[in-house]
Parts: sequence; C-alpha cells; structure tokens
Amino acid sequence: MIDVSDVLERLAARPVAWPEEVAVAIADHLARSAGAVVDWDDEADEEWLSVLLQDVRVAMVSTRLRLVVSVTGLADVPSPDAEVISVPSFDDPVIRCDTAVLGQVFGSEGISHILNAENFSANDLWFATV
Repeated sequence: MIDVSDVLERLAARPVAWPEEVAVAIADHLARSAGAVVDWDDEADEEWLSVLLQDVRVAMVSTRLRLVVSVTGLADVPSPDAEVISVPSFDDPVIRCDTAVLGQVFGSEGISHILNAENFSANDLWFATV
C-alpha cells in the first residue's frame, strides 16, 4: 500500500500553485518520453492533465497543485518543486490517504464518500477530483 498522506500534507502546508504553463510543460515532457499524448480540456477548467499511452493513463499532472502521479519507471519529472507519487498502475487500488488530508487538499470532506481512503487507485483519484 502506498500511503500518500505525507505527500499531500506537504502540498497543503505550502499551497503555492505552479503556473499552468509548468504543468503543461511537465505533461508534454512525460508524453514525449513515453511516446504518449496529453489529454486535457483547459476550457472545461480540468485540474488534471492526463498522459495517455494507447488510451491508458500513465501519468497525471495537476494544474493546481505541485503534484504529479505517474506509473513507476516513466521519465523523471523535470521540476524540483513537484511532489511525485509513483504507482505500479493507474488501475491498481494501492493508494491510501488519511481522510482529513484528502479533504484538506482537494477541498471537500465529501471526497471520502467518493473514495475509499484506505484503498484507491490513481484513476479513482482522477475521477473523484476531475
């Protein structure tokens, strides 16, 4: 199980957003390194840029938080300010996080009704926060 409570608490303690352009550049770098594409609807105000390899999400970059979630072994994130969470797969429910931290970082205590905080996947996080 990958406990992301500490990572998300660090983000909450320094809620300094990075410029959207930085998030786009990171997603573009990850996509190029993997031969993937970036999927993002900026006009819909989506908070995550997805890096898709053959229609499968292999990374996501927050436009609001200094956070990148990626499959293990993907290229290094070209930003020392980024918090990176590596997962074996976006579908495997291998992540856990303190419920209060999830609510603090993603702006709603109601997120615990969407996610099982003890056992969720990176895709679950994307769907719960998109």
